[in-house]
Amino acid sequence: MYKINNTPPKDILSVIPKDEEIIWHGRPDLRRFCLTAIGIKYILVYLIIITCSIIYTRYGDFNLITILQVLVPYLLSCCLAIILLVIVGISQVLPTVYVITSKRVIIKSGLALIFMLNVPFDKIASIDKNHYSDGSGNISFKLISNKRVPFFASWPSVRPWYFSNPEPTFRCIADVDVIALKLSEAAQSRVSEVNLKKINDIKNVKMQDGGITA
Repeated sequence: MYKINNTPPKDILSVIPKDEEIIWHGRPDLRRFCLTAIGIKYILVYLIIITCSIIYTRYGDFNLITILQVLVPYLLSCCLAIILLVIVGISQVLPTVYVITSKRVIIKSGLALIFMLNVPFDKIASIDKNHYSDGSGNISFKLISNKRVPFFASWPSVRPWYFSNPEPTFRCIADVDVIALKLSEAAQSRVSEVNLKKINDIKNVKMQDGGITA
């Protein structure tokens, strides 16, 4: 994962209430982001298929030099595409910041068009996690809101292929299981705190009405 400063950017700090603790903040893992979100893995698969195809068609007259001569243009074009996609990946990863506090999650992404989402835990209906073999993964949030999250404006911090009902997502973060555990503990603590407050409010109302005596 890209190293990040000890504190999030000032524009994010400005939306976090002073009574909230920052539990974690980070950004996407560049290698995993380029492989999956940007699609470099598909270029690598394409290159493998082309290589196998060339070797197969020339199996009867196998000549390494001839095969390399045929393969070089594909290698060069794939390398150029990968370089361009890595540049795109860097330009998307660097401005992206994910934050978990004791009461909310915050997502900031986008280069030219900045997208920032500030969601308290009590506005999140469910949290979904998926992980890759290297321990990185995505954490997606299904929101309790009538407002639709714009898919393309919030990309890449949105769940892949969920066009009709976009879900904000911590995309390609390293150590996703550890981060998911921190998130779960913070969310459960906040929900318990909110529920306790509601119970106390109900008791106070009943006491004022004379339904409960001290």
